[in-house]
Amino acid sequence: MSVASSNRIVEAIQAAHLSLDPSMFAENFDKRGFHLDHQLAGHPLLELSAIAALSRRLPANLLEWNAERDGAFTKPNKLHPHHLSCADTILSLERQPARVLLLSIENDPPYKKLMDELLDQIEPLTRRSHPGMTQRQAFIFLSSKAAYTPFHFDPDYNFLLQIRGQKTIFMWDPLDRYVLPASAIDSYYAGVGSNPLYANRDQKYREEFMQRAWRLPMRAGQGVHFPLHAPHAVMTESDVSISLSITFRTARSQVGAMVHGANWHVRRFGITPPEPGRSRVWDIGASVGYRGVRKAVSLLKRS
Repeated sequence: MSVASSNRIVEAIQAAHLSLDPSMFAENFDKRGFHLDHQLAGHPLLELSAIAALSRRLPANLLEWNAERDGAFTKPNKLHPHHLSCADTILSLERQPARVLLLSIENDPPYKKLMDELLDQIEPLTRRSHPGMTQRQAFIFLSSKAAYTPFHFDPDYNFLLQIRGQKTIFMWDPLDRYVLPASAIDSYYAGVGSNPLYANRDQKYREEFMQRAWRLPMRAGQGVHFPLHAPHAVMTESDVSISLSITFRTARSQVGAMVHGANWHVRRFGITPPEPGRSRVWDIGASVGYRGVRKAVSLLKRS
């Protein structure tokens, strides 16, 4: 065996951060939440000091931090800004309750490398049913005990990896239209609402939803898969929690985004259109038509 081949094998072993069961993955991916194991607890890039240093390198618009949140799974009424900088908030998390989100950390080369190592492990398992992995992104969540992430859905496939501490995830079936109406997804992709970029976060929660939730506890060394659009809320149960989220989209989700956007406009005429995946003819027509309209509007705005 050549030295180059040996080095590639060593690199592949070092990059194998996830423990994945192919049959379980195939049975559950993009249908329901499931656990997986990882070997990232204690990773040098995911310690508080390294994350604080990362926050100093990232653009300000990719940082969110606050001292606490009102409310629980409901939409918070008020954010309480932290009096410290983002980096100092991270470093004092063990002493002062806070909640921090670092977005799109793949903009930083070492974190992009880690994200790619993780998603390169996942991509072969998604290729058959969901080919065309694209728009890879990664996020870091830090929180203290009793912090809540309010009820919302995400526009991508997500694997949340618990690095330190414990959380409980409350997740709902992505096809449960009592919990998440199709019209709510449509309006997000159509870009309507007071803050279109974050319309997925602005979802109504009712206490009776909890009777239909999947409860997924998560400790350090575990991860959880979130299907596309699966509504969820999260509660931190340890003094300090560090979580890494790796997300992506696919050719299928890209088409679905166009169909949802088109469906929002169709609903304005009192018509209930088929959801993405229910009618191949509608999916093709709606996605092509909506993509064309968006392109025409973009060209008009530029001219």
